[in-house]
Amino acid sequence: MRVALLSVLDNQSRPRTLPAPFRVVAGARLVERQLDIALAAGCETIACLALTVGREVIELQHRAEAAGARFIVIREPRKLSGMVTAQDELLVMAPGILPEEDAVLRHLARPGVLTFPEDPAVQRGYERIDANFAWAGVLLVRGNALEQLAQLPADVDTPSALLRIALQCGARPHPLETRLLDDDIWLRDPSPEQISARERSWVAGHADVAPFTAPGLAVAERMGARLARDTLGSGLSRALAIGSGVAGVLGLGLTLAGWIAPGFGFAVLAALLLAMEAVVRRVSTAGQVRPRVSLLVQALTVLMDPILVLMVAVASPEDTQWLRLFVPVVLIGLLHLGERLAVPRWRRSYQDRVLLSVLFVPAALFGVIQPFVAFIALVVMITLFLTSQPRD
Repeated sequence: MRVALLSVLDNQSRPRTLPAPFRVVAGARLVERQLDIALAAGCETIACLALTVGREVIELQHRAEAAGARFIVIREPRKLSGMVTAQDELLVMAPGILPEEDAVLRHLARPGVLTFPEDPAVQRGYERIDANFAWAGVLLVRGNALEQLAQLPADVDTPSALLRIALQCGARPHPLETRLLDDDIWLRDPSPEQISARERSWVAGHADVAPFTAPGLAVAERMGARLARDTLGSGLSRALAIGSGVAGVLGLGLTLAGWIAPGFGFAVLAALLLAMEAVVRRVSTAGQVRPRVSLLVQALTVLMDPILVLMVAVASPEDTQWLRLFVPVVLIGLLHLGERLAVPRWRRSYQDRVLLSVLFVPAALFGVIQPFVAFIALVVMITLFLTSQPRD
């Protein structure tokens, strides 16, 4: 079993209004980002060094327990020996350190100490190990090393003491690229400027916006990524989901009332807001092991296609009878087939409900919605032969 040791104790000498572990990076506190990395590394128990249990620690506990991990607050490092057996592994992260997740997972599959070259790491406040290296603030040590920790004074700097113990036990150093420091990817006690740089790279790395082979989604998701960068940590995702739901209901209601073209206009807005919400949510929950998706978003994701089908059916001539439902259902079914069968480059094209809704507006305006939907279904069917993955 793996146990993670985090700390919200701020040992920095410079006075400040907010301790380093509680500074917000990309919408979450730095210690919460450490927790996400620990969970991704397979830690089942999280121990947190804290003098008091404040709001920040309680929210950290809720985040850990929501991911299925056990969370324990400790005030004395000696209590670790009762939590960690000799067969366990202890992942240690120093307070105020924001690591890169990929580097931690790659280098600490086995016990070891992550390091940087002493120049420039020591100048940036990292703890020197020897003449050549400084500790990067993250290590993995076997549980039997905690026997030595129990013999140290209660007021010892626990992460630093575990570093010395790990080195004495022969833990292997893993040098990291200096690029992580130069590009403000791996941070220690970050300044506002460093946090801003990290947030820009965070959004760019996790937005995963659609290519322009899906033009509607590409535009919507780039709008969402821009909003996400400016509103990290806010309730924007929920607001976009509510807006999408309201637009969808209004669109369906106007269509049922006979206002066909305005109804499809609101359908465009509903699809646009839902696509933007997906990007904002991806960015805000990036790094979490089990991010929560609200029931509203789940419902909208399921209901978007049925709403479009029903709107097309209502907008179709009454004398077409069962074809009113059959034609749009065939189109939506072919689009879902495309999502599954197409090569990765084209899958998002079949997911593009923003473009589909935009195309419906002029067809509804000129009263040719049903033949237009049938034509689109034919086009989609032809493209399936061109974009599907080759069979062996």
